[in-house]
Amino acid sequence: MSHNEPPVTFTTPMLKAIANPLRRQILDTLSAMETARAADLALTLGIPANKVSFHLRELAKAEMIVEVPELARDKRDRVWKPAARGYTTGEVGERPEDQTGTAMDAYLGQVIHDEQRRLQAALRHAEQHYRGQGPGPVKAQMQTSNLMLTQDEMQELIHRMEEVVPAFREDLKSGKIASSQPVESRQVWHVMSLFTEESLLNESYGEDQTP
Repeated sequence: MSHNEPPVTFTTPMLKAIANPLRRQILDTLSAMETARAADLALTLGIPANKVSFHLRELAKAEMIVEVPELARDKRDRVWKPAARGYTTGEVGERPEDQTGTAMDAYLGQVIHDEQRRLQAALRHAEQHYRGQGPGPVKAQMQTSNLMLTQDEMQELIHRMEEVVPAFREDLKSGKIASSQPVESRQVWHVMSLFTEESLLNESYGEDQTP
């Protein structure tokens, strides 16, 4: 899978497949690990391997993951990898079987729920950390930037950002990035880039105001 490969637009079966919270977590973890067996994912997530296997099969039916037979130890061994480097919600009308947007609405609702939980957990962690109540490594960081951009310039920024993680992943594989910590200490990190025009915030304030 080339790091220059463009993201795949979600199909309706894909959206329905990842409506399940555990399935999203499995897909996210597999994307971070790149290739894994059900047992590997079960160990990382702390859930039974048979449950992971079921959800892997459902993700495969939706064409979100594929097997990697060249990494299998024998005919019964099943190794999986993501079918795409990344995904995009696409444009209106790209899913003719979901004209009303029901599947997309369900997916976006789940994303909002997931990100709200992550943000709340990150803020609680930060409060404890800076109060000296949470000794140990920092588990969340937030960075924001503000730019004056045209729509074309914003799209170019998104394109460049899309290249950062795949390039970093390749540097990890090649050993260009050195770490004093053992590989076994790696954890799954969730990285999200949110691009919002400031006018959206102003519009939301307007909605909240009472006459």
